[in-house]
Amino acid sequence: MIFQTTEKHEQALLSTLLHIQTHLEEDLKLDALSERVGFSAYHFHRLFREIIGEPVKEYIRRLRLERAAYRLKISEENILRIALDSGFKTHESFTRAFERQFGIVPNEFRNNFLRASRERKKQIQPKYLAEYNLKDSSGLLLNQSTLKQVRVEQVRSIIVGFVRHVGPYDTLLEKGSSMSVLWDELFQWGNANKLVNADSLLIGIPQDDPSVTPLEKQRFDVCIQIPEFRNPSGHIGCQTIAAGLFGVGRHYGSFDNLVETYTYIYDSLVTTGTYRMRQGTPFEVYSYSLVRDDIRIHFTDVYLPVEKVDKKS
Repeated sequence: MIFQTTEKHEQALLSTLLHIQTHLEEDLKLDALSERVGFSAYHFHRLFREIIGEPVKEYIRRLRLERAAYRLKISEENILRIALDSGFKTHESFTRAFERQFGIVPNEFRNNFLRASRERKKQIQPKYLAEYNLKDSSGLLLNQSTLKQVRVEQVRSIIVGFVRHVGPYDTLLEKGSSMSVLWDELFQWGNANKLVNADSLLIGIPQDDPSVTPLEKQRFDVCIQIPEFRNPSGHIGCQTIAAGLFGVGRHYGSFDNLVETYTYIYDSLVTTGTYRMRQGTPFEVYSYSLVRDDIRIHFTDVYLPVEKVDKKS
């Protein structure tokens, strides 16, 4: 989805989407959001609903519940704490809203995920030993796409210019994709503003958990690294990938089975109990070259946010 409206509206909407995304734990009232971008509450509500497809309040509630679902999966936090951070006043009101959205209560959602993780751990241990031969980290897995070696890397914060795509993005990076216009547009913007060069990183940020967010609402940010933060220009915006520890795996070839690389990183670090997932957004860095303005991707490094497990705790 690219906003088909005036540049002023595009900038206001993108600024608001980023503000909501990074301030979900705060009180995000319509009046404050509209005043922040210089619109009346009535006009901004109509614009937001028309372009985004959801009322402001429902959009915020959905993102909060999706973030809560992610926290239930990656942490042992008290459910009431997660409920309060998600803007609900009681455990009961959070449970009702969560069940309406996901068809299951929070505690059962967490228990189902933990049960599946325990079963997966039992199954993958002999798989690692018999098939992957982790002592030899060279070469690829049997899918011929994923490098056996997984590394852990402390990443500095990265400022990126980006264009947001909403909806299915499995073919977003394929040559000839209708979405390739997003990359072209980013390079044109970056070159015009003298923000990019041959060393600029090309990055993709899947903002949503595919197992939680409906396919048609999944957000994917097509990004290019820039040296400084810029205010939105039309539907091109800026954001910062926060510094932190990441598990990193390398993927070659088609993006059709990129999910297998994500799974392999998770299994190597998290399922084995050495690390755990932390709050944060995964991202992908593409090794590429430009040949006659055509982007050719050689391999993809997938970054999953992790933290070391303290065995003493």
